[in-house]
Amino acid sequence: MADLLRIATTGLLAYQGSLNTTGHNIANAGVEGYSRQRAELVSLPGQNLSGAVFGNGVDIATVSRIVDQFVTSQLRTDTSVYYRAEALNGWNEQIDALFADSSIGISDRIDAFFGALQDGASDPQSIAVRTVVLDSATTLTQRFQTLYGRLEDMNDGLNTQLTALAKEITALADGVAELNRQIALRIDSTRNGEHEPNDLLDQRDRLIERLAGLVDVQAVADGSAINLYLGKGHALVTGTQVSAAVAVPDRFDPGKLQLALEINGATSVVSYAATGGEVGGLLAFRDELLYPAFNALGRVALALTDDINAQNQLGVDRDGDLGGLVFSDVNEQIAAVLRARPASDNDPASTGGVRVFIEDTAKLTTSDYRLDIGSDGSSWRLVRLQDATLVASGASLGDTLVTVDGFTLDLNLSELPPGNFVAGDSFLIEPTRRGAQFVRTVMSRAEDLALAAPVRAAALTGNLGTGSVAPGDTFDTGTAIFATPGQLSPPLLIRFSSATQFDVLDANTSAVLVAGLGFIPGTANTLFSRDSVDPDYFGFQVVLAGEPAAGDAFRIDYNGSGTSDNRNALLMAALQSADKMGNGSATYQDAYRDLVAATGSLTQRSRIDMQSSLAVLDQTRERRESLSGVNLDEEAANLIRFEQAYNASAQVISVARSVLDALFDALG
Repeated sequence: MADLLRIATTGLLAYQGSLNTTGHNIANAGVEGYSRQRAELVSLPGQNLSGAVFGNGVDIATVSRIVDQFVTSQLRTDTSVYYRAEALNGWNEQIDALFADSSIGISDRIDAFFGALQDGASDPQSIAVRTVVLDSATTLTQRFQTLYGRLEDMNDGLNTQLTALAKEITALADGVAELNRQIALRIDSTRNGEHEPNDLLDQRDRLIERLAGLVDVQAVADGSAINLYLGKGHALVTGTQVSAAVAVPDRFDPGKLQLALEINGATSVVSYAATGGEVGGLLAFRDELLYPAFNALGRVALALTDDINAQNQLGVDRDGDLGGLVFSDVNEQIAAVLRARPASDNDPASTGGVRVFIEDTAKLTTSDYRLDIGSDGSSWRLVRLQDATLVASGASLGDTLVTVDGFTLDLNLSELPPGNFVAGDSFLIEPTRRGAQFVRTVMSRAEDLALAAPVRAAALTGNLGTGSVAPGDTFDTGTAIFATPGQLSPPLLIRFSSATQFDVLDANTSAVLVAGLGFIPGTANTLFSRDSVDPDYFGFQVVLAGEPAAGDAFRIDYNGSGTSDNRNALLMAALQSADKMGNGSATYQDAYRDLVAATGSLTQRSRIDMQSSLAVLDQTRERRESLSGVNLDEEAANLIRFEQAYNASAQVISVARSVLDALFDALG
C-alpha cells in the first residue's frame, strides 16, 4: 500500500503544479508579451514486482513556454519595419506641412517680387514703385531665411531625438544583458540545469522587441544567453557585455549626429547599418528629405539672386551709374569657405583649405560632393555623392581651379594664406546647402535699381539709306568700354563703306577700331561679337536693319540719362518665366514646385508604407497571440480538468489509507 500512497502523492503534486501553472496563466492574461505556460507531465519509470512492471505515478518534467521562435523573430522584424515607417512618416508629415504653408513658402514671394519688377518696368521713374521692388526683395530673402531656419529647427529636433534614442537603446541593451545573467544563474540552480525561468525569458523577449522598435537588431542564441547585433554584425550585447549606443557628431558636420557604438573604448559609427526602427526612420528622413530640401531650397535662392544681381549689373540706375548688387554676392568669402567642410579625422598637420565658387547656377545640382586628397598628398578626386560618380580629378594641387556642375573648386586659395594638405584628407563639398541661409538684400537705395539699359543707338542725320539701328543685348559691363563711369570709352560710330560692309570707329576721334565687318542688306543684322577674343567684342550688341548706303553712320552712346528707359527692368522681370535652372529646363518656380512635389510624394509614400507595415505587424501579433497568448476559456477548462485529477488523486490516498487500516485490523 506504500506504493499506492506514493503514486497518489505524485498525482497530487503533479496536478497541484498544473493548477498553479494554469492560475499563473490566468493571472498574466493581461500582461503584454506573456507566453502561455504548460506543465509537462511524464510517467515515472515503473518497477518490476513478481514478474510484472507496475507504474510509479507521474512527475512534472518541466514547465514550458508555448512559443514559436520563428514567429518571435518575425515579430521583431515587423516591429522594426513598422516603427521605422512610423518615425519616417511623422517627420515627413512635418516637412510636408511646412512647405504646404503659404505663409512660410517661397512661391508667393517669388511672384510678388517679379510682380513688383513688372510694375517697375511700367513706371521706371517712380521712386515709390522702386521702393516696393526693394521691399519685395527683402521680404523674399527673409522668407528664404525663415524657411531655412525651420529646416534647421527640424535638424536640431532630430539630433535631440537621436540622442534620446541612443540612451534608450543602451538602457534596453543593459536590461537584456542583466536578464542573460539572471537566466544563466536560474538555469544553473535548477535540477540538472534543465528548467528554464520562463518569466525571465518573456521579459527578455519583450526587451528585445522594444529594442527592435528603436533599431534593427539580430538576435543570436548563445547557450542560455541571447547576443544582439546591430545591422549585420555590430555587437550590441554579447552575453553580459554591452556596447553603449551614443550619438556623435558626423566627421564632416558637427550639426549632424550619427549613431555610434562604444566598443572596447573605441567609438564606431553604425548609422549606415541602422536601417530599421525609429532610428532608421530618423536617419532615412534626414538623408532622403531633410538634407535634400536644404540643398534644393538653397539652389533656388542662389539661382534667383545671382541672376537678378547679374542682370541689374548690366543696367543703368536712376543716377546714370551702372547697376550694382541687389542681393548678397553668392560668392562672398564666408559663403565660399563654408561650402567646404574638412573631415574631423584629417591629419592634425593638415592646414589646407578649400573654397567653392558658384559659376553657373543653371548647372547646379542638389547633391553634395566629397573631395579626397590622394595617398601621394598631391592628387585629388571629387565624387558626386548623389550617384557616387567621379566628376573631377587632378594629379596636382597646383591646378585645382576646376569647374563642375556649376561650381569651381579652389584648393590654391590665392586670396588666402596657402595651406598644407596631407595624404588622406577629405572634405565635404556643399555648393547649395546654405544658399538660403546667407541670402539677403544688400541694396538700400531705390534709385540704385538699374531698370534702364546702358546703351543707346541712333542714326545720324543725313543718312541716305533706309538703315535703322536699335540697341540689342548687353551681356558684359566689365569691358574696357564701360571703364569710365557715366560714358562709353569711347562712344562708337558705325560707318558703312559700302552697302555690305562697315567699320567701327571711335566717335570722338574717328579712329578706326575695327574695319571691314560684313552686313547683309534687307534683314536684321546683329552687330558685334559675343566672343571675347574677337576685336569687335564690346560687351553688348546692336541690331541694324534695312539697307544703309555707303557713307551712312550710326552712333552708339552711353544711356546715362535714360530715366524713363525700362529695357533692363523688362529683362529682369522676364527671368521669372525663363528656364534658368536645371541646365535650362526649369524656372525658379518649377524648381521650388519640384521640391514641394517631391516632399508631398515622399510623404504620401511613407504614409502608405506606415499603414501597410502596421497591418503586417498586427497580423504577426495576432499569430503570436494565437500561439502563445492566454485563452481564458481554455484555462478555465484546464482548471476543471486538473481539479478533478487532483481530487481523484486525493481519493486514491483515501482508498490506500482504508486498505491499510483494514489490513492492520486483520493482522491485529
